[in-house]
Amino acid sequence: MSSPTLTIAGEEEPIIIGYEAVAAYHGQSALAMLAITFQALRAILPVLSPDGPPPRAALSITSGHPGPGVRDAFEFVTRAVTRNAYVVDRSLPDARLNPQADISYSFVVSLGERRVRASLKEDVLPQRFFELLAIKEKTDAERAEFSQLKRAIAARVLAQEPVSLFVLS
Repeated sequence: MSSPTLTIAGEEEPIIIGYEAVAAYHGQSALAMLAITFQALRAILPVLSPDGPPPRAALSITSGHPGPGVRDAFEFVTRAVTRNAYVVDRSLPDARLNPQADISYSFVVSLGERRVRASLKEDVLPQRFFELLAIKEKTDAERAEFSQLKRAIAARVLAQEPVSLFVLS
């Protein structure tokens, strides 16, 4: 399977960004959320800008999730963190899937007055993900299991159509 891509308008011409490039930028710590966020952008951008790729410099992001995979996916694609157009708002009301954390698995991407929210569907992340995430001092076996689980989630998410993972509004 080839790496999924998305297209964003650069300063002079469109930029095609593959997931593999985003993953190389991020590293390996939060691959599940990196893949989920990349797929959120793939679902959101055509709805936000139906006439073609939106201009990278005009996008702003509100994320209900503060994690590094989320931040890095948005930064790599939109440069929103660098441009101070990125806000974490843990109080977003949708997709509050983690019973141990006060966060939202939803994102709002804005282009001028237009906004599209992507809320992760409940069945995307298995309960075991949240159980392992909650363990602060993991054993070697738990760390290995969590790493494998994050990679498996990323692979499964990337193999799906982006719109099947989210409720868009």
